[in-house]
Amino acid sequence: MQKILCIRFSSIGDIILTTPIVRVLKAQYPHAEIHVATKASFAHLWEGNPHVHHVHGFDGNIWKFAKELRQEGFDLVYDLHKNLRSHVLCLLLGKIPMQINKYTSARNTFIKKKINKLPGHLVDRNLASLGLSSDGQGLDYYIPAASHVNLTDYGIKKPFVLFAIGAAHQTKVLSYPKMIELIDSIPQQVVLVGDDWDEKIGYRLATLFPEKVLNLCSQTSISQSASLAQQADMVIAHDSSMMHISAALKHPNLFTLWGSTHVGLGFTPYKTSFTVIENTNLTCRPCSTQGSNVCPLGHFNCMNSLDLSAIKDAAQAL
Repeated sequence: MQKILCIRFSSIGDIILTTPIVRVLKAQYPHAEIHVATKASFAHLWEGNPHVHHVHGFDGNIWKFAKELRQEGFDLVYDLHKNLRSHVLCLLLGKIPMQINKYTSARNTFIKKKINKLPGHLVDRNLASLGLSSDGQGLDYYIPAASHVNLTDYGIKKPFVLFAIGAAHQTKVLSYPKMIELIDSIPQQVVLVGDDWDEKIGYRLATLFPEKVLNLCSQTSISQSASLAQQADMVIAHDSSMMHISAALKHPNLFTLWGSTHVGLGFTPYKTSFTVIENTNLTCRPCSTQGSNVCPLGHFNCMNSLDLSAIKDAAQAL
């Protein structure tokens, strides 16, 4: 039986964005075993995926990892990360991989000169660079049954709004005053999800709005947060992993907040409906591909000047 290895070490959102590739490969090679190599801490993201035969978790030792993978005898290798680590792994496997095209030059041109020559969505670019075609089905994310959240266990009553308050970099996140403005404009209960880093902000917001805000930051797993998103009447997310998870769940009322990054980079929710909240009048956007922790110009207008009225109107209509 043919065996195919797909390599993508991180991060959460980027792994979710590779799920269409795995699904298309399984459709193209229906009798093959599709294996995935990823960081051990992210292996759970593939749980329940019917297109994946086995997930290999990388624990930091590339030599040990390569030895484990060599024993599988892979026929084809797809490098969906294309960084130094994935390159070394392929060398240790003795395989010439199929690799994605990161369009690094075009990305840099967009960042530095604000000229966008990137061809469409990231997922479609990656598929095309691998000689594959989109099946039009979007992203995949499977919530394990054990992670399903019973709303009554947390005192959540519908309708409610899920607000994923974090992102990997601070220039992709609303400032605290804008978060207050946003929550103040929403009449429904607002449930906050995020990681340990977001917990303190969540605590402050819950203290400020004790009758409205439920802070679940650092209290739910990624799958549990996904379950909450699935059941929410509205999801608000930054350019983050929860945005892509909500897109994979085909949430019908998804609002996305954009700051230093830009929809033109091709990282938007894939093959699903969503609303973009961004300031299109700033000549400094985008200032980075993945975001950074400090505004290069010091004003952070991309987030501080966002017009949140569309979210307010939608919430009022729930």
